[in-house]
Amino acid sequence: SLSRDEPLPTMPSARKNISSAYVQVLGSGSWDLPAGLLLFCDGAQASVVLCNIGEGSQRFCGEHRLKVASRLRDVLLTRLTWETMGGLPGMLFTLQDAGRGGAAAVHGPAGLGSLVRSFRHFMGAGPLPRRVCEVVDGSVAALAESGIEATPIVLGASTSVLGAAA
Repeated sequence: SLSRDEPLPTMPSARKNISSAYVQVLGSGSWDLPAGLLLFCDGAQASVVLCNIGEGSQRFCGEHRLKVASRLRDVLLTRLTWETMGGLPGMLFTLQDAGRGGAAAVHGPAGLGSLVRSFRHFMGAGPLPRRVCEVVDGSVAALAESGIEATPIVLGASTSVLGAAA
């Protein structure tokens, strides 16, 4: 555990490549836009990391003038459900239209590779990501040149009842 006087641990590789970073909530899970986050990183190579891309995410970015397609480097998916990845094919098409087909890496749970390969039947090979990483429990997803690492944490309901004697 850390005391109040100890500095927080830092990642040397991230300090080297990122001068500043901030998170923007893309959606909060409302009826028209599933939950999602954008991580903007500025530095030697400005980039965006998108965490979950539900249906409507791209429309929201356009309406709010968020320039995601030109800087998108990584997409993190927490689950393989429509709420978390329904906008992925559309975003891949947008990257292709912007001349960046296949440029963004996609990270997610087991089964992601098969899902993305199935897109080729209606998308062709051009927009498909060149790097698809299936992250298993406890492994780390290294994100492009930024030096950022994402470690999945599995959350679940507790079976214990509060106040119950042990």
